[in-house]
Amino acid sequence: MKRTGIIHAELARRIAALRHTDTFVVCDAGLPLRPDTPCIDLGYRYGQATFADVTATVLGEVVVEHSWMSADVATVSPHVHRHVVELGLAPELIEHGAFKAAVLDAAFAVRTGEDTFFANVLCRAGVPFG
Repeated sequence: MKRTGIIHAELARRIAALRHTDTFVVCDAGLPLRPDTPCIDLGYRYGQATFADVTATVLGEVVVEHSWMSADVATVSPHVHRHVVELGLAPELIEHGAFKAAVLDAAFAVRTGEDTFFANVLCRAGVPFG
């Protein structure tokens, strides 16, 4: 058994399979996804698992070279934006429609039970060397 880190088998597998420039999204309970987008659903009731906990856990294991959030997060849910920044990301804020369109190309989604508006971050994988 793993001693530390992510123990959810599917999530650990998806993270290990990421390659440079692949994208993935950590999202709230309501973000629309394509039916064929692999989704690791960690939400078990509204509010749990939280966006804050899941992003802190996932981002602790992944190199992210760029990220995006809906521009609306800065005014509607500024604590969500602040949390992502405190985790070391500098998300590019884009129009919500453009964000939802970009998510359509994600390699996978990690769905939380978060019930806060715009608690979504799209990340592009980087490399741990260089």
